[in-house]
Amino acid sequence: MLFKKKFLSIFLLFLLSIILTANADDDQPSVIVVGAGVSGIAAASKLMENGFKNVKILEAEDRIGGRIHTAKMGDKLVELGAQWIHGVEGNVAYELASPHGVVDKGDEGVDKMHERVIDSAGNAVNQKDVDDVNEFSQKAENDLVEYAEKNKNKPLGEYFQNEIDKYIEEHPKWKENKKGFTHLHDMIMVSIYSADSWNDVSTVTVKDFHICPGPFFVNWKTNGYKTILDILMKRFPKPEEELPVMSNTVLNAEVSSIDYSDPNGKVTVKTTNGDTHTADHVIVTCSVGVLKDVHKSLFKPVLPEDKQKAIEGTGFGNAAKIYLSYDVPWWHEDMNNGFGLFWLDKDLEMLEKDDEKKWLQGLVGVYAVEHKPNLLDAWVAGKYSRDMEKLTDEQVKNHVVEVLQKFFGKTHNMTEPTEMMRTKWDSNKHFKGIVSYRSVKSDPEVVNPTKLSEPVGEGKPVILFAGEATSPHHYSAVHGAIESGWREAERIMAQHPNVKS
Repeated sequence: MLFKKKFLSIFLLFLLSIILTANADDDQPSVIVVGAGVSGIAAASKLMENGFKNVKILEAEDRIGGRIHTAKMGDKLVELGAQWIHGVEGNVAYELASPHGVVDKGDEGVDKMHERVIDSAGNAVNQKDVDDVNEFSQKAENDLVEYAEKNKNKPLGEYFQNEIDKYIEEHPKWKENKKGFTHLHDMIMVSIYSADSWNDVSTVTVKDFHICPGPFFVNWKTNGYKTILDILMKRFPKPEEELPVMSNTVLNAEVSSIDYSDPNGKVTVKTTNGDTHTADHVIVTCSVGVLKDVHKSLFKPVLPEDKQKAIEGTGFGNAAKIYLSYDVPWWHEDMNNGFGLFWLDKDLEMLEKDDEKKWLQGLVGVYAVEHKPNLLDAWVAGKYSRDMEKLTDEQVKNHVVEVLQKFFGKTHNMTEPTEMMRTKWDSNKHFKGIVSYRSVKSDPEVVNPTKLSEPVGEGKPVILFAGEATSPHHYSAVHGAIESGWREAERIMAQHPNVKS
């Protein structure tokens, strides 16, 4: 009898352990995050912080960060990807970083793209004229709000070209170089939106994108933008509180297939190195540039038609940076806020005919790098950045040095750079560019960040989408990417209220 009671007790304990294990499994869904960019890191961190233990990140590159890429250049850190926090009020990137003293608001009075301009004959443009043009540009941007209300989904370029035409009629001194004057404004616009041309960007962006008030160029001192990843993962400022994000991240794991056809709701994810993973939910955070390239072959079955339209119709562009390091700075303090490069018409026309050097038309400005006294940063806008990526490092370096001599040789004792580093986002198949924009080629009612962010799955979201392009009001921005990662984590958390942190 005693034996039977013991046996019964053991059996009941065994049965209870099975039930508890089953319940634990139910309360611990598996989540795969595709991409270890800032949105993927934000999503995984949020889930882990709230008790989700079965979270894995698959990253195609050999590093985390995605389009945040703080790299070593000699003894300094440079930003090959995101560089500044834009605005402070309502900006989660600033709110995360500011308490730790790792960011610098810089000159809070400077929010223009170019405080100074120099032309291709090597002459600094009269500062009064520059100030007047900046004032015109600011007024044009303010008036654009009303224009956009009345002219939905029109090209920004159409509006600005009309305003420039009127301005030049009233200021005939610019007529001789109207083409170069217009080109500089076009390049400034496309460097902001990362489109090929200002005629590609829709006026819907004026209403939909919400600017965070405050200084526009908040820099990371000497720490690097990568610090935001450490803050999200809680390994900074207290390493002992680090979430297990890195230990659950698989690098060099390019995803080749996401199969969500299982009627039981399980998703099978395969990588090019032959590994197979299963999950209850998959958060896709790769860039729209990548999705445009692979979505038809990546997802099984193919995504719903409206999702495909949202991917294919979202604008996705490129820009580039070229860092030059010098033993001793040859520039003056006036380089701190940068110089806009104003190509005179005759020089612009010569560049257009030179197949190898035509990319220099996109060289929009040159800037001293904050907290890095020996570094210059040259920005290349739009389609010209893609042309630059096709050249060798030696060609790019020689071209840039030649242009700097042309623009600054008269006024500065220039020296040769000791090192050069450049970005190549468009030619990297894991990115295919840098950020999204609202395209004039697509119906904004059909193609927009909200449509892009909608999950796929009957009854429960099995395929979810995060990343800057899915942020309704902060697309193209790091803070938008972070918000989108948190949003999708919270969507999963709502599906599993029994998981406890």
